[in-house]
Amino acid sequence: MIMRNRILGLTTAMALALSATAGMAGDANRVDGVSVDLMEDAKTVVDTSAYVKTGPYRIASLMQGPINGWGLTLDTTIQYLADQEKDVGELLVVPVNGDVDRQISAMENTIKLKPDLIMLEPLSAAALSASVARAVRAGIPVVVCADGVEGKPYTSYVDVDLYRAGYESAQALVKSLNGKGKIIMINGIPGVDAAEIWKTAAEEVFKSYPDIEVVASEYGNWSIPTSKEKATAMLAANPEIDGVYAGGSEGAIGALLAFEEAGRPQPKYGTVSPLNGWLRLAMEHKVTFTAWPQAAALEGKTCLETGLKVLRGEEVTKFVHITETVITNENAAEHYVPELNDDFSVPPVAPVDHYVKAGFGRK
Repeated sequence: MIMRNRILGLTTAMALALSATAGMAGDANRVDGVSVDLMEDAKTVVDTSAYVKTGPYRIASLMQGPINGWGLTLDTTIQYLADQEKDVGELLVVPVNGDVDRQISAMENTIKLKPDLIMLEPLSAAALSASVARAVRAGIPVVVCADGVEGKPYTSYVDVDLYRAGYESAQALVKSLNGKGKIIMINGIPGVDAAEIWKTAAEEVFKSYPDIEVVASEYGNWSIPTSKEKATAMLAANPEIDGVYAGGSEGAIGALLAFEEAGRPQPKYGTVSPLNGWLRLAMEHKVTFTAWPQAAALEGKTCLETGLKVLRGEEVTKFVHITETVITNENAAEHYVPELNDDFSVPPVAPVDHYVKAGFGRK
């Protein structure tokens, strides 16, 4: 499916700036690192009666795309589960390759196709809001996955509590440093909801500890090479670094590799959304870390399950909270999947062989 780029009057820079603001909005609704409004939404039942249809269903999937291991794990899992589901007649996978403008255009074109359901991983909480609202007004339910949308026009939102994940991983890092030390931060893609929320949550934690100093903060774009480059520059400018906070374990991997290359002792780490490669490297280097999850395969599974419930008229809530399983250096071996490569986002939901065939096999 070929999608023409259409910005709809909103440039990428504007979208990212608005999304960064949206990611920080609602801080008053956060208490002790928990997003109170989302927990309330988790109790709010959505009326799905208007969307009830008889299968097989035509479902559109507009995720970030396989721009990194997390995105490929998500797409691969959704495709596998859709293939197993008798009520899914067609899965329309619309690639956007991490481009906000392209995703806006893809949403507008997908609405015209009138699928039974749209599953969306929004690359901008603000920029995708209007398109999501248009889809819902057109009678198409929208289940957003892994990132929220400003104004909550969606049918349901499936995710972990992003703020809590960032907050708790930062708290764990501070605790491992006994409340004192110099920290660097490596964040995700600027403007993307998860990246901004994780960054904001960690900054809130660090500000409350007078003996914690953030000496440098950069965006690594959820790219290991970019994160390594940024970390290398931070190492050169800072002879003393005690801890690394990474909003996405691509940043943690990049930092670990930079410390190794520089011949400097590994610091303590706090991160979120651990990849298989982070677990391998952390175990090999015996680093102390805490990683709060945003597991791609579980996101995909829960997103598809929620969408099917909507179409079947079953009960869903405004926010579907995925239960977190925190991974640390003490239980890393229990979560590491040796058959799969470093890019895989643990844990697997489909059979391991399926992920191997999708390109995640360890060479």
